[in-house]
Amino acid sequence: MEASARAPEDLYGLPLEEFTPARDALAKELKAAGRKDEAADVKSLRKPSVAAWALNLVAREHPDAVEGLRAAGAVLREAQDEAMSGDAGRLRDAGRALAEEVDRVARLSGDVLRGAGRPASAAVQEKIVATLRTAAVDNDAGDALARGVLVEELESTGFSLLGAGAGAFAASSRSATKAPARPGADGDRKPLPGAERAQKKPKANKEALEAVEAARRELRRCDAEADTAATRARRKAERAEAAAKRAAEAQRESEEARSAAEEAAGDAEAARRAANEAAERLAAAESALPS
Repeated sequence: MEASARAPEDLYGLPLEEFTPARDALAKELKAAGRKDEAADVKSLRKPSVAAWALNLVAREHPDAVEGLRAAGAVLREAQDEAMSGDAGRLRDAGRALAEEVDRVARLSGDVLRGAGRPASAAVQEKIVATLRTAAVDNDAGDALARGVLVEELESTGFSLLGAGAGAFAASSRSATKAPARPGADGDRKPLPGAERAQKKPKANKEALEAVEAARRELRRCDAEADTAATRARRKAERAEAAAKRAAEAQRESEEARSAAEEAAGDAEAARRAANEAAERLAAAESALPS
């Protein structure tokens, strides 16, 4: 029996309610074709969250929007590096440009959800925005978004994504497992999306929750200090540029004054020579007079 021509990644472009039956049907076809390991891999694929599903569809239907988001993220990373070196001139504009791209893709995601009769709640909207911010500045996360194979929304720490590189984003307490392979020839077995199963995390105790909250407060404080430092750096750069302009103007005026002084000195020297010549002519004229 021939297996379906559908690739496992294609499952993430289906309507959300069709994911599970299509996944199970593909796994059944693979098993009937004698490809039991691949069938098990497909069977283990997890249904994407609502936020991840909406972003998958946007990535597939509007790849230019995702490209714009990632390009803006790259510019922001460059601006941040420049700010760390004392040049924060591009930082604010880069941040605003990225925010505009995040809003653009988030609106497209909202359109997808409304079109599917799933208007986004505030919580889903926050997850979409958090995912987009992460995908914009992280190459592996951006690749996962661009492929349209997200299983869960992405966060700055401890998030899950599909395909190659998932281990890099897994929570630090969870070891990355080997991703199963896409059905195909043995020499062309690529990682399948979403097959890594998240282990249940132990319930956090009060002390751990307090430590997390303290770390969050510290992160917010550090972010505020970084913003303040960037503002100071920008102002210092502006003052330095203004001082350089003033110095250049003073140098120009000094050179003009020096040139004028040299010209005046030349005129004075010519006047002295003319006076000497006149004195000599007077003396000659006087000596020619009869005694």
